[in-house]
Amino acid sequence: MAFGWFSKGKDAGDKALVKAQKLEGQGRWAEALSYYQDALDRAPGGEDAKAGLRRCRERLVAFNLEESEAYRASDSDKAREHARLAHELAGSEADLQSQSWTVLESLKVRAEPRRPTAESAPAPLFATSCSCAAPCHVPEGAEEEAADMDVEDLAAFYLDACDPAEREAFEALGPTFREGFVRLHQGDLAAARPALEAAAREAPEAGAAAYALGLLCALEGEAGAAAEQFRRALAISPGFAPAARHLADVLREEGRAGEAVGFLRDWLDAHGDDGEGRLLLALCRLEGGDGPGARKEVDAARRLVEEGDVRPSLILARAHRLEGNRDGALRALQAALARRPDSLEALVPFGELLLETGGAAAEKAAEVFKRCYREDPDRGWYYLIQVARAYAARGWRTDAAEMLERVRGELPDAPDARQLWERARDAVEG
Repeated sequence: MAFGWFSKGKDAGDKALVKAQKLEGQGRWAEALSYYQDALDRAPGGEDAKAGLRRCRERLVAFNLEESEAYRASDSDKAREHARLAHELAGSEADLQSQSWTVLESLKVRAEPRRPTAESAPAPLFATSCSCAAPCHVPEGAEEEAADMDVEDLAAFYLDACDPAEREAFEALGPTFREGFVRLHQGDLAAARPALEAAAREAPEAGAAAYALGLLCALEGEAGAAAEQFRRALAISPGFAPAARHLADVLREEGRAGEAVGFLRDWLDAHGDDGEGRLLLALCRLEGGDGPGARKEVDAARRLVEEGDVRPSLILARAHRLEGNRDGALRALQAALARRPDSLEALVPFGELLLETGGAAAEKAAEVFKRCYREDPDRGWYYLIQVARAYAARGWRTDAAEMLERVRGELPDAPDARQLWERARDAVEG
């Protein structure tokens, strides 16, 4: 067993099995897998644990192979990552290994004749298998296309990306609002304000107009004014969930987590199917220091959000960490990464926890932070320092020193970056 999930006890294996079966029934396959494995470690002949382990592997392999196929045409790196994850999750199941291996083989990068160049550019550190240094996910001509769009086209474009409840409310407002809405999305707050204020005067019965003004105030850093507008929006449209969530979020960001919890409890008493609100309540409880309360809200939210949503697992990991339960936090982050292997929000704390664990886990932490470096090269200096720390924790001090020397020239001009680097250097040299 990779990590000690459970305390010792005569019936610990039975408890693990019951927990695994409960999680499997909730569709939480990755977490259930860990518990089934623990039950099997404690009772190697347990048929129920073996069968459950197999079912979870089947589900997780199938999910990741489906994701791999979905990304095949648009993002070959993500397609390969999901196929590799499927292969890992297959365990010792020969048929599942074969399925995932077949997909992995089909995604291999085929070598092409090398074109002569004046000077070959050095490969990026920890380069992905595509060896492409060009930025990804930027459709050609996208900037030119946006520049050619008029206000109405831009408004339609931005509305498509809105929450469905927001979109429905915004679409009922007129051209004055759309002008302000576009300027708001473009970051031109000074131009957005007069248009949005005019739209609110034109449609005093529209809660969405007050809500948009609240968003503007929040972006300007005026939390009190933002809260006032969100309350006004709710007074006009009492069931407008986006306004309720943003009001709670403003309170949370102002350090008024207790007030936000009270408001959201009242809101959810009347709107119990608001999964986003439930997740926000979990986050507010967490930031108020209430780990058990946060976990309770996460359990309730799971039934209300999409199955592949990783946010419940991320909040659950933070709650476990708050309570000093490192193993629980690791399990929750593994569940998130089984769904979204490229999620930096899960990768970074996962690497940090592995680094805290030390020993052989530090080697895994180094691999996790290398993956972070590939996903987010703009903050590469931070991840490379963590790689160096992981090397040092593993006892590879020469490698750690070389990594720190390499990253020295990449540090941003910020005191905290230099301090982080110096602490890592001291740890390597000590």
